[in-house]
Amino acid sequence: MVPVMSFWPSVYNRIKNKTKFFEYRRTFPKDCSFAYMYVSKPIKSICGIIYFGEKYTLDEMRSSFKGNVEMLKQINSNPPTYRYALEIIGFQEIQPITLQELRENISNFVPPQSYLLLENNLSLKSYIEDNIHVVGKKLEI
Repeated sequence: MVPVMSFWPSVYNRIKNKTKFFEYRRTFPKDCSFAYMYVSKPIKSICGIIYFGEKYTLDEMRSSFKGNVEMLKQINSNPPTYRYALEIIGFQEIQPITLQELRENISNFVPPQSYLLLENNLSLKSYIEDNIHVVGKKLEI
């Protein structure tokens, strides 16, 4: 399943700069290998594609990183409702598709709070696929 996932600008920049290696959430779509990245205010645009590897529970990660104080600090800094992490394995920047463009072309478009499945919104899926213009090379993380 392919979602549009919402990210804060600071998180987007950490992914783009290859300094964030896991995305933590309460839940993820099933079989999510990539997502379009909607970056929230003040950017308000779909700006990239994030590629995912393995999915972990936070309990699994705590066990795996027992000796890594810095990693445990990151894991434990998430809200208590967060239960999963997806490994970030790649990033592709795209020319921004702005909130204004999305609202003009997709009736009733509302930016996702967490994520929005494109399988449930075929007009949005088609619009994104038809308007994707990559910038540079895909980054492997």
